[in-house]
Amino acid sequence: MKIKPDRLIKRSLAGELRAFKKLIDMYNKQVFDLCFRMAGNKTAVQDLVVRTFVTARQRLGEYDFSVPFHVWLYSLAVSCSVQTGTEAERVGEPGDEAEELLRQVPFYPRIAMILKYAHRLTPEETAYVLNCRVETIKSYLRQGRELLLVQRPNIAKPDLLLGT
Repeated sequence: MKIKPDRLIKRSLAGELRAFKKLIDMYNKQVFDLCFRMAGNKTAVQDLVVRTFVTARQRLGEYDFSVPFHVWLYSLAVSCSVQTGTEAERVGEPGDEAEELLRQVPFYPRIAMILKYAHRLTPEETAYVLNCRVETIKSYLRQGRELLLVQRPNIAKPDLLLGT
């Protein structure tokens, strides 16, 4: 039986550390994937994942239950990345062609594309994560697609590039 995140959050807020550990176990892979796509190297990724969950634990009392928990975590991961400058220093490790192409896309359009195509967030959820309007997200997505098409004209669908 899978435990719902809301129950774990409430138990964690009540002081149960094992409940928060279960939340980490549930969402670690998703947060790691997003952080890897932002930071590009394993050392920075590990630091960013830890910062994200430490921040989540510290700010859990501010969590709005009307927002899916993973969306809230993604917003914290992006915020931690911006605060630590991870997005500016993204050098990355040698990767496949898709990663190389994505590195050419500026931070916010790249993250909008990753959230939409790899993590299947809606434009509204992506706007929440990036703390902007839905129209801005649509603009980021358009900009990202256009930049990818300039680099690789035969890319029909960005979701294929992102491995979904």
